[in-house]
Amino acid sequence: MEEKRRLRRRYLLAEVKVRPQTDDDWTDAVLMNINRGGMCLYALGSIRNKSRVVIKIIYSEGRKKLISEEIPGVVKWVVPVGGQRAAGVMFTEKVSRANFPVLSKCLAYAVKNK
Repeated sequence: MEEKRRLRRRYLLAEVKVRPQTDDDWTDAVLMNINRGGMCLYALGSIRNKSRVVIKIIYSEGRKKLISEEIPGVVKWVVPVGGQRAAGVMFTEKVSRANFPVLSKCLAYAVKNK
């Protein structure tokens, strides 16, 4: 099947926290793939299609644990997978080194370590 995505997915496993923009309660999730436009994740808690969310990615750089900035997004699709939910989240702000320096490092790592 031909890939029709504008941006190439990079596969990367990382711990993620996600919450609705209108809520303060973070839900644990796992990042599966990412690009400058968004990500696919598996959420342990409830996540709703078309909802606006905030995401933080937690990953390691050497021995140092880095937490990305709070990244705003919108859920584009949700599919139940066992007791979890797979979801596609599109970032609602352009990702650049200027506005998301830690996320940009994470993306650079994913590109470098195909």
